Amino acid sequence: MWFLLLVSLVLISFAVLYLWKKYAQAPNPFRKDARVPRKPYIHDQKKRDAVLKQGFSKDKIPANLDAILIGSGIGGLTTAAIMAKAGKRVLMLEQHDQAGGCCHTFIDKNYEFDVGIHYIGEMGCQTLNKTIVDQISEGQVEWAPLDHEFDVCQIGYEKEARVYPVSTGTQEWMKQLKKRFPEETKAIEKYFSMMKTTKASTTIHGALKLLPLWLVKLILASRILHLVTNLYKPEYTKCVLDLVKGLTS
Repeated sequence: MWFLLLVSLVLISFAVLYLWKKYAQAPNPFRKDARVPRKPYIHDQKKRDAVLKQGFSKDKIPANLDAILIGSGIGGLTTAAIMAKAGKRVLMLEQHDQAGGCCHTFIDKNYEFDVGIHYIGEMGCQTLNKTIVDQISEGQVEWAPLDHEFDVCQIGYEKEARVYPVSTGTQEWMKQLKKRFPEETKAIEKYFSMMKTTKASTTIHGALKLLPLWLVKLILASRILHLVTNLYKPEYTKCVLDLVKGLTS
């Protein structure tokens, strides 16, 4: 029974992919490397505002829209940029006076401030995230490396505060934790091993999001993911606090 169900799911998946490839009209926005040499920075605030602060007007709405996106945060902007590069006509609406969401900046007393973003990981080499940003920005976003100890975790206040630095690099961070908590060496190694396991299933998560909803429901109902993935292990089904409590003494 399980074998027949698995074969049926595979055949259905190939059929969906074949139909999508046959009838999809939009060009692939990631087919070619979109990066171009960096253009000069624009420091003139009026020129920047002309792009970021476009007031709404019915006269600006183009005809024959393919999609309307509500909210110009990083998710909305990424989606809109990819759709536009795929040849779609997209309208993005934002209730604030400028686009960007938590990635926008504001100026006060001649100083420019970020409103939410602190740092972004996996941008030092050509990862999936960096490739997406390079494609939608045409390589115009540059990245500055962080300090070796780029953050701290503080427990308590003032003289009773305990401060633990967070370092770049998984191995270095693990080494620091072992040095501070030598009695928890095995628990720390187990925790990092579990985190590595969850990262390995990113592809499965992405595939499930791309498949039609009816097919995803069928796959979940069949419980086949229990057999061929690790999505139901404790590192997925427990919150971090419960997971750590189960590992530490």
